[in-house]
Amino acid sequence: MTFRVLGPHERGRFAPEAWGHLLGLSGSGALNAAELEHIIERALLQIDGRIALDDLRSLMEGAGFVDQGDADQHPTVH
Repeated sequence: MTFRVLGPHERGRFAPEAWGHLLGLSGSGALNAAELEHIIERALLQIDGRIALDDLRSLMEGAGFVDQGDADQHPTVH
């Protein structure tokens, strides 16, 4: 198991909730190491200022990553 540590240029950008969410997804196996790095890089490039949890979820949704924790909150109608 590997651990991802924020670098100095990342430390002040991610809100604790957003970073915890990423670590939780990675720890549960929902994201592999490459996907985690991809999301981190995208967030740093595309979001100005502090990266909040809502910002991160929107970015991930737009990139095609489905957050399994939100599946029950958004029922689909067929």
